[in-house]
Amino acid sequence: MPLRRFKAWTLALCAVCLLLAGWMVYHAISGGPMAGCGAGSACESVMSSPWAYVLGLIPVCLPAAVVYLLMILCIAFLGSDASLDRFLWPLMLFLSGCIIGAALWFCWLQLGVLHAFCKYCTALHLLGCSVACVILFCHPERSEGSPRWPPLLAGLAAAAVFAVVQSYTKPFIYDTGRSEAPLPAFEEGEVPVILSDSEESLTLLFDFQCSHCRRLHRLLPELSEEYRILLAPVPLSSACNPYIPASGIDRFQGSCQLTRLAMAVWYARPEEASAYWDFLLEGATPEEAEKRALALLGDDFAEALADPRIEAYLKKAEELFGRTSTQDSSAVPRFIKGRHWLVPEAETAGEILNLLDQL
Repeated sequence: MPLRRFKAWTLALCAVCLLLAGWMVYHAISGGPMAGCGAGSACESVMSSPWAYVLGLIPVCLPAAVVYLLMILCIAFLGSDASLDRFLWPLMLFLSGCIIGAALWFCWLQLGVLHAFCKYCTALHLLGCSVACVILFCHPERSEGSPRWPPLLAGLAAAAVFAVVQSYTKPFIYDTGRSEAPLPAFEEGEVPVILSDSEESLTLLFDFQCSHCRRLHRLLPELSEEYRILLAPVPLSSACNPYIPASGIDRFQGSCQLTRLAMAVWYARPEEASAYWDFLLEGATPEEAEKRALALLGDDFAEALADPRIEAYLKKAEELFGRTSTQDSSAVPRFIKGRHWLVPEAETAGEILNLLDQL
């Protein structure tokens, strides 16, 4: 490929990557939602996880932005001087190795750990790997003093070191507390229960649109080996939860309707509730949830949704949420164990069980 065409293509791709990475850095620092990454979405699940940071506080998209900025500088000066090119090509190959290694690492995290894919992250990885492949293909391997593989492998090794550092510095985040007074408790038949041989019970407060709650639900079969778990959905929307302060942006808009539909199906068709709740936890919109509930309940839909037990349940669940919340902490998923509560952000059932044992 002629040098001019090579530079035009790679500069354009790197510029897009830099803009995308920079935009993600801005949103990570400002805390604002990205377009198309609403509450419960796959990209929100990825970008709000501890894996979105390195050393516990640096957004992973910041090192990516630095890599693409360096790549742009290398490509821009390429061809201006033969002696400089002998330095720029190995550096570009090294950066290419970093890009490919990082893409492999973060794709594995999304697939094997988070079970969700961020469309922005995936787009950045695909574009970056395209840049790396073009550089690898166009590299003048036969030129004197320009070996192709050592700098590329060094870049892959650097990405591996990054992965190890991120793994060992990922913050183990959790919050606990204790109520001085007895907390509201649910009676038999009020909420679904994951049965266990254990006599010890936990109440799990969660929101159907909460990405952390969805990840935690995958661990419930393991947790139920030690605890009887009562499932208590609580909407994190100020539209119906008086303990959520009203603000200009309701990130969990629709949670009130999802919770009412879930409880309507539970009270009217308890044998169908498990599959329906799983459907909601897969990311169903309120419209999709209502359509599914209509199909399940048929002519009984309106009556089931008007069941007075739903409002009574919501009042108790929201009170339990409010009495275990503080000004600094009102997150879910939240386990209630006696008078104690725990908000974990753990990746394994073992980590959660260790925390619960300490309550």
